[in-house]
Parts: sequence; structure tokens; C-alpha cells
Amino acid sequence: MPPTATGRRAEYAELTAEAIITAARELFTERGYFATTVNQIAERARVAPATVYAVAGGKHGLIATLVERWSTAPIVAERGAPIIASRDAREVLRLTAEVVRDMRLEYGDIMCTARSVAPHDEAVAESLRTATHRYRSSLDAVAGHLHALGALGVDAAVAADVLWFYFGYTGYESLVKENAWPYERATEWLTAQAAHALGISSL
Repeated sequence: MPPTATGRRAEYAELTAEAIITAARELFTERGYFATTVNQIAERARVAPATVYAVAGGKHGLIATLVERWSTAPIVAERGAPIIASRDAREVLRLTAEVVRDMRLEYGDIMCTARSVAPHDEAVAESLRTATHRYRSSLDAVAGHLHALGALGVDAAVAADVLWFYFGYTGYESLVKENAWPYERATEWLTAQAAHALGISSL
């Protein structure tokens, strides 16, 4: 059956919103959040500036949407299930490193934008706090699983902190972005170092 007028309007609205979100993401990365204007977002998305406010809530609404997409990405649940199902501590750590790597490859630009803006904008800071809580909770679950396996040389709370140290915001950021390591090398090194700190046998 041919699409209804209502269906076409909904499809157009969805495409418009996606174009605005994509334009904002690109510009925030290229120019920085504060240097990007709503007019620039509108121009790149080929809509009127008023549409950016009506559809996406302006810049605040856009960065909140981007942070929400990153922190609730399906990859977390999809890749988290095999981690928690594994009975091999070394595999658990390897899979954790790989999902963090892939999240950074897909959403690293959003992470960097949110973290750079948060100290100067309370609304963005609140979005980042929520995202960070979700992020840390995922790593806390890994620490709890490793503890349940009897694989740790430290307690679960320390393990959670160690996992955050290596697989939180700064591990890949420092090695890949600042030191120009390939992701593969960074993944291997972070995994090995985390294993040593956790008292897990050599990978």
C-alpha cells in the first residue's frame, strides 16, 4: 500500500531531525561546541534556524541527544552479555577492552565534546554525569563478575577503580590521541596492564 500522508510526514520529520543531529555532531567536532552557532548547524542541515530549536532544542538539546545516544548505545548490551557469560577471566578482560575500543571509535568525538564543555555548562555537565554513571556501572559489573569468578588479587571495589583507570575516558585517549598509538597496540597494552594490576595471570 502507498504511504499515507501521516507516514510521509513522520518520515520527513525523522530525516530532518537526523540531518540536524549529524550536522551538529560534525560541527562540534570540527569547530568546537562554543564556536558553533545554531545558524551554522541549520545551514549544514539545510533547514531554517528555527527548525533546529523546534526539532532538536538548540545546541543544548543536540548535545544532550548526542550524549544519550553514546551512553545508551546498543553495543553496550550486545557486547556486555558475552562478557558476563564468560568463565575465563582473561577473555573477560580482553572483551572489555575491545568493546571500550569500539565505543571510542564510534563515539569518541562525542565523549571529547561533552568532557570539554561540561566544566563550563551545567546542563552539559549533568548529561555527562548521567553518561559517566552508565559507563562506570558497566565496568563495575565486569569487576563484580571477575570477583565472582575468583579471578582477582584485589577486592571488587578496587577492581572497579582499576578498570576505570585503564578503560575509562583517559586510557585510549592518552595512548591513541596524544601518543598516536594504533588502537590494536593500545588495546593489547591496556589489557595486559589491567590484568597485572588486578592480579590476573598473564594474557
